[in-house]
Amino acid sequence: MNDDERTILAFEEQHPRNDRGKEAAVRAELGLSWVRYRQVLLQLVRRQDVLEAFPVVAHRVIRSTEAGVRARAARTFAA
Repeated sequence: MNDDERTILAFEEQHPRNDRGKEAAVRAELGLSWVRYRQVLLQLVRRQDVLEAFPVVAHRVIRSTEAGVRARAARTFAA
């Protein structure tokens, strides 16, 4: 795990809620767009070394992502 990856994981550990303030902080502190941040974060939490070093963050991100997928799959659209 390199320093940039550690920085992203530490940021996620310090900012567990997903809201507009966090999106602004991602841009200001990490210099990443929100979408790119989420892409990198989701790739990281699936790695074994990250699961060992940041287990709480990794499991929380995985759980919240899976919950979002389930919610989108359960959506129905009115005709």
